[in-house]
Amino acid sequence: MKKTTISILAALLTLSVIACSSANSQSDSFDESKSQSDEAFVETENSVGKEKEERENDAIISQYEIGDIILADGSVIREDDFTAIDSSNVPIAVIAGFQEDGTAFGVGVHRSDTPLQWAADDTVGYGTKFTDNVCTQEPEFGFSGDIDGSDNWTVICRQDGKDTEDAARNYPAFYFVNTYAEAHNLSGASAFGWYMPSIAELCDIYQNREAVNDSLQYIHSLDDHAAMNGLETNWYWSSSQAGSQDDYAWFVHYFNGYAGECPKNFTNVHALAVREF
Repeated sequence: MKKTTISILAALLTLSVIACSSANSQSDSFDESKSQSDEAFVETENSVGKEKEERENDAIISQYEIGDIILADGSVIREDDFTAIDSSNVPIAVIAGFQEDGTAFGVGVHRSDTPLQWAADDTVGYGTKFTDNVCTQEPEFGFSGDIDGSDNWTVICRQDGKDTEDAARNYPAFYFVNTYAEAHNLSGASAFGWYMPSIAELCDIYQNREAVNDSLQYIHSLDDHAAMNGLETNWYWSSSQAGSQDDYAWFVHYFNGYAGECPKNFTNVHALAVREF
């Protein structure tokens, strides 16, 4: 099973810079030869459908806004209304994005203390292609394939029933997420549902980082043990398997939004935990 060095990753970074922020760019070209009547018909038809879709989406996501702070009891508070931290009801997450169906997800207020490997050397997971977790970046259209990371650990456990039993050694980044609630003394409903984001979700967090950072930094200013001081410029793992090579997984560099694939045993990448709300 092969080892991959930092020099290979550096080469990858120089070969391709794919910013998350550009994943959803769209072409603004159109056919100006269409008749005015055709344009009016299409515009009317599209407007009706768009208004219906917006009404449906608003009904789903109006409870949350990007940057909302979620407390341990599930309540929502905005930064402007948050003046002190209650030790019995601490902040646990900041809303960082929305799923395709409108469900909100939040990023946990603590990252891993140190960089962690996705899968350790000479483990089943390092050289296995977890096909059901493959996510692919599509030029101008974001990501396709498995964009929801909530079941990715289950997929890994199904394919690797042995090494996942000792996740602390064999899957360190996933172990951080799996034990996130225990490490931060979360109980009740807030103790369940934490997972490592897919590459699509990780890019959403990056795109919304300004509002997310504002809330994280505000919590940190009230109590520097209650939250990390923003997402900073770390590299973060996703739970998404790379489609290019079996021993590669997706990550995002939060310095510039570069989304790339790198060896699962790379030791310079942190982990985040997310949860749906």
